[in-house]
Amino acid sequence: MIWSLQVLRFVAALMVVFLHAVQSAARISAVGVIPYEFELIGSAGVDIFFVISGVIMATVAPGRTPAEFIRARLLRIVPIYLLCSIPAIPIAAMGPGFGWRNILATVFLWPATDRMVAPALGAAWTLCFEMLFYAAVALLLLDRRWLYALLAIFAGAFLLRRVGPVFQFLGNPIIVEFMAGVVIARIGKVRWGIAMLPLGVCALFLAAWLMVIPNGYNELFLTGEQNIQRVAVLGIPAILIVYGTMHIQVRRSVWTYLGGASYSLYLVHPILLSGLAVIWVLYPVGPNVIVTIGIVASLVVSLRVYERIEKPMMARIKRAIPPAAASVEA
Repeated sequence: MIWSLQVLRFVAALMVVFLHAVQSAARISAVGVIPYEFELIGSAGVDIFFVISGVIMATVAPGRTPAEFIRARLLRIVPIYLLCSIPAIPIAAMGPGFGWRNILATVFLWPATDRMVAPALGAAWTLCFEMLFYAAVALLLLDRRWLYALLAIFAGAFLLRRVGPVFQFLGNPIIVEFMAGVVIARIGKVRWGIAMLPLGVCALFLAAWLMVIPNGYNELFLTGEQNIQRVAVLGIPAILIVYGTMHIQVRRSVWTYLGGASYSLYLVHPILLSGLAVIWVLYPVGPNVIVTIGIVASLVVSLRVYERIEKPMMARIKRAIPPAAASVEA
């Protein structure tokens, strides 16, 4: 485990929570004290996640069989995700257009049928790509020659994106961020590498100042309509931030613990914010109060979920499967 990236995972999750709390406040009340174009920096948390995923997969996958790798990843990601999807489904079903496609996307994390739809748990659109990444890594573990076929599939799907949702999903430009994570993991550390961290942060603020950060919704992210722009203005800074963070020496601490809880934070906060939104509609408060309460409540509740549900669940899973398959965590 690269402990500095574990801390960065918490920062990235907190960025996403901040963005969603801000968007909730904007729908209910107004934009808070921070200009909205700078609040959109929070969306870069997702891009940081994708780059970290590439780094981690390049680090932990070698030496494992495809079956070991896939089994470990599914057991790590899917159980708590499906558990969080249980309350998300009825919440999503109250909205317009929810149907069998959303159920399919929720259960199998495959969003592309005759049209693109997001899972019931909105933040899980990123997990659809994670599953795609895992499948690609498993094929490469089976035979490295799959690399050429996978690159050809991505390039072909990218060129055929207008044909339909499957091509939009498989050729989504955001996949480049995962590839970049693999590349920087292979590059390793260099003397000047840590300088990439402040450079990436400055690049994010510059993108906000120029007002070029995409502001879309889950289905749009899945189709990739804005994702060439996203990779340019958020993905490149995310790559710099992750690469710079890799050069920081970090020991296990409360910050790495929070990094371990980041997955629960990422999954739980949309459900919690949806519930709080009902209260805020009935009992209006200012946008800054909404954002503050949303972030604090998300942290408190997700840490309890991590301690009371996710960690015990993972412990039982690890006892039930061979250690070699259970040891992968990201």
